[in-house]
Amino acid sequence: MATLLYLPDGGKIFVKGLPEDHERVGELGVEAKVNAYLPDFAPKLLWDLSAGGWRLLGFEGVTATPWADFTPDGGHLEPVAAALRELSTRPAPDVGLMTAWDRWSHYCDPDDEPLLQGRQLLHTDPAATNFLVADRAWLIDWAWAARGPGWIDAALWGFRLVLDGKQTPEQAEEWVSAIPAFTEAPRQGVRVLTEAEARSWEDWKAYGVVGIEGTAKAARAWADFWA
Repeated sequence: MATLLYLPDGGKIFVKGLPEDHERVGELGVEAKVNAYLPDFAPKLLWDLSAGGWRLLGFEGVTATPWADFTPDGGHLEPVAAALRELSTRPAPDVGLMTAWDRWSHYCDPDDEPLLQGRQLLHTDPAATNFLVADRAWLIDWAWAARGPGWIDAALWGFRLVLDGKQTPEQAEEWVSAIPAFTEAPRQGVRVLTEAEARSWEDWKAYGVVGIEGTAKAARAWADFWA
């Protein structure tokens, strides 16, 4: 459940929730525990409650586009890049977040673990639908927040530029290279991460998940670019 409440005083609250017995309700717990440590371009959590068998979170409402335009001429790329630059320098809080290795180790060689170790805060899902843009970019939906090297969100953004923005890998590389953490990343680390992400989407496709053929194709194109 997700809805935007318009208050009598003109304010807005975005409410999201799941039944308390839902298999993904733990993701709301992640959002709740990490919110106080997020940059100011993440909407603030106003309340967290359980009622009627539901876990509900209320966030400050944001007046902005419903999602970002990742096309080359869309006008939203620089605000998004600015947010990711800031995020890449932010240390992860000690609140029990999963690590990048937890997230992608299934698709990696055990010897690759040091490449995905780090202490920065990660969003891990920088899709166009998770950015709202007004005079700045807002980054929402921190359900998969993690800890790892600060270049990872930029590497994942490149895949999303190919998918959501219909960019070529070469165009996407230009934008992710605007984030210093990415330009300083070990190339082998980028190879490992992008290959793991591509394989994960290919697995979902093989399992029969409907509608992700384009996602798997874009992830593979981005991984092959770095191979």
